[in-house]
Amino acid sequence: MSKRLINFPILIFLFSGLGLSSQTVITNRVQPAVGDSLYFSIDSAVSGISYGNPGPNQDWDFRNLGMTGRRSEVYRPASVGNLAQQFPTADAVLIQGITEQYFKFYQDRIELLGTATLGGGPLPGIGGANVFPNPVVIQKFPESYLDELMYVTSNTVTLPSSILPDSILNTLPLRPDSFRIIFSQRFHKIADAWGELKLPVKNWNVLREKRTTTSQTNVEAKVAILGWIDVTALASSVFGNLFGNINTTTYAFISNETKGIVAQVNVDTLGNILGISYKPDDKTNTATNNRLQDLKISFYPNPVQNIIHIASETRFTDLEEYKIFDMAGRLISSSKLSVETATIDVATLFDGLYILRLYGANGKELGSEVFLKGKGL
Repeated sequence: MSKRLINFPILIFLFSGLGLSSQTVITNRVQPAVGDSLYFSIDSAVSGISYGNPGPNQDWDFRNLGMTGRRSEVYRPASVGNLAQQFPTADAVLIQGITEQYFKFYQDRIELLGTATLGGGPLPGIGGANVFPNPVVIQKFPESYLDELMYVTSNTVTLPSSILPDSILNTLPLRPDSFRIIFSQRFHKIADAWGELKLPVKNWNVLREKRTTTSQTNVEAKVAILGWIDVTALASSVFGNLFGNINTTTYAFISNETKGIVAQVNVDTLGNILGISYKPDDKTNTATNNRLQDLKISFYPNPVQNIIHIASETRFTDLEEYKIFDMAGRLISSSKLSVETATIDVATLFDGLYILRLYGANGKELGSEVFLKGKGL
């Protein structure tokens, strides 16, 4: 029986006719930067939507999504964080509710340096900074189909036994001196699919990440002579489902055309959709911030109360105008820059975050930076 040679040009032509497209690769052009404000619509009343199966060249149709809420992510200068002093090398902070996350940006990765909480929650006394002994890599560049990433974080909070009423302490076989609560998370993601995602406003070429998080809470009690012993089972019987393991799964659709997620599907343990957050517009955002410090231009103080002072290693005559925008991109004020004093009066601004942009000859933007008006957030 004779063997027939495969004609590869014909084979390629046949595959192209099947509607196959090239897979999405995520590069550092979509890495977030200080000053980025990302906005998302939320649909918590999802119907008739399927997040599909893993594999290449997928087609997801989310065009029927509605909106029941909104959320945002604003990457602010690390210095405005309430516990920024605990993260001196951080570039940015993401503040959501009582939680702060501190990040360091590199060309090939994003590192999470730790988190901070401002108190509150179901237990008293919990709050403060959780600086990771070693930063965890939460994103690598480039990222391709079937790439995986895993990391584990942990936080220990020690509390005196006096936080519990005597009615509970007296029921224990041994009275502890103190308790410690150990919160740990194991995060795993795999880029399990790629294809085209259709949203109400725009279609996006995306990579889909299956993200699985296992959160575990253990309680230990310090007892004389015995030292630390695990009492998680006992704590669960007293406080119900407050302690133990919680598993969550989400599907994140990311694109090399824009920063942030394009869509994220939250599902329950059976795979049923709980809600979807998604990009509400067709705007692409991949520009790298032209930061003042990269141009050897600096300003101080930050935060500022009244006057911003500009310092530069270039000639001040190269700086002709400034514009101040709010974090939504609205122009707040603009004026010619005083060559003699190189100062900007911001005394009349309301407290909050703003973007300062400096311009040179012919209106060319030289750079931008975020500043905080006021004493803090």
